[in-house]
Amino acid sequence: MATIVLMPFHWAADMNAAFALARKLQSRGHRIFFLTIPDTEDRIRAQGFDWLPAFNQIFPKGELEKQSASEVQGKAYGPAEFRTRLRGMCELLRNNEIGRATKAISPDLLLVSSGMPWVGIAAHKTAIPVIQFSSTLISVEDWSVPPFRTNLVPDGSLLFHLRTLLAWKELFLRRKFRNRAWDISSEIKTLARDCGFPRSKIDFAVETWPRLLLPELVFCPKELDFPRHKVPEAFWVEASIDLQRKDAPFPWSRLEERRSIVFCALGSLLATKAAAKVSRFFQMFLDAIRERPALQAVVAIGGHLKPEEFDCPANALLVSHAPQLELLKRCAVMVGHGGFSSVKECIFMGVPMLLVPLSYDEPGNAARVVHHKIGLRLQMEEVSAATLGSCIDTLIEDSAYRDNITRMSQKFVELEARSPACQIIENTIVSRSIT
Repeated sequence: MATIVLMPFHWAADMNAAFALARKLQSRGHRIFFLTIPDTEDRIRAQGFDWLPAFNQIFPKGELEKQSASEVQGKAYGPAEFRTRLRGMCELLRNNEIGRATKAISPDLLLVSSGMPWVGIAAHKTAIPVIQFSSTLISVEDWSVPPFRTNLVPDGSLLFHLRTLLAWKELFLRRKFRNRAWDISSEIKTLARDCGFPRSKIDFAVETWPRLLLPELVFCPKELDFPRHKVPEAFWVEASIDLQRKDAPFPWSRLEERRSIVFCALGSLLATKAAAKVSRFFQMFLDAIRERPALQAVVAIGGHLKPEEFDCPANALLVSHAPQLELLKRCAVMVGHGGFSSVKECIFMGVPMLLVPLSYDEPGNAARVVHHKIGLRLQMEEVSAATLGSCIDTLIEDSAYRDNITRMSQKFVELEARSPACQIIENTIVSRSIT
């Protein structure tokens, strides 16, 4: 039995994937701890795991809710606020934050989200083996795979490759001249120097944060990705779907067996960061459902929007949050924004998707769904009750989408059961004990 510490980012995609992996490791006899910020404690303990605090001074209890409330009121959390937090975290990491937090449990392995390279650098300094994990696709410069913020879908043409090269050049130019406030390269370089982390093990030619060249688990079967010319050094493992996730209560009795269910959700972040846009989207979806009495819709509107704000038809149910995995078992279609966690869960459950990508990796996720013909995509400017309804009709009536996603689902289910991630982790622990 080994003692393993997981350090996920607080976003739902990271947390849910970490929970799934933790349950598997726990079932194999390992002792599991989560080391995260205080606002995640209740969620982690509710899933049945032990928790250790980190970065209390930077993220005191209630900090994330305070940020969300501010963003709902239109006061954006920007680069200045982020850099203040990042520098505070880096200072704590220099002063052995990880060692302090884990001293009493003597961990055999640290599993760190690749979305926090600053934590990975400091974790490497502890001399405890470190494995990164990614709950998004790796986005590294490659003429055959566009940045995941783009809508490009491979078609094998010279034009596609040229557009992909231009997309990468534009990304790096924009980072240099327009988005410099979000560039954390200098903080990463300074922390790496102070922690004795080799600069040669940091790749800066990537989308979003610099990528550490440490062992990395990518929670995604290769079948979902685009074909790559430059394959990153990483382990492409199971999707890490948390089938035992404990969710909030849901009014199951209000679902009608005679109707096909369409589930609509836009994730936990958009309803706070773009509340007005999300509200308009939900109303257009409800208007489309009103015209389709043979369907029943479930709409997860989040904790900040209120049901009374919407003109809701009789065949739609509005809830703050929904037990997504359990609901997908009964769904004909999911309408969403293309968050990677939701995309993987739809594939696992064999549910075709209609995606309206808005930010971050969502355009690239939606492009892969279109590429594999397991769903449809609309741009936000194309969205109306008519276009939403037409796409939903197509996904229900054209059996090719369900056939395609069923085939991919079989691979996801097989990998989830085999769990290559656990074998990689255990091999790393055994190798350390031998040396």
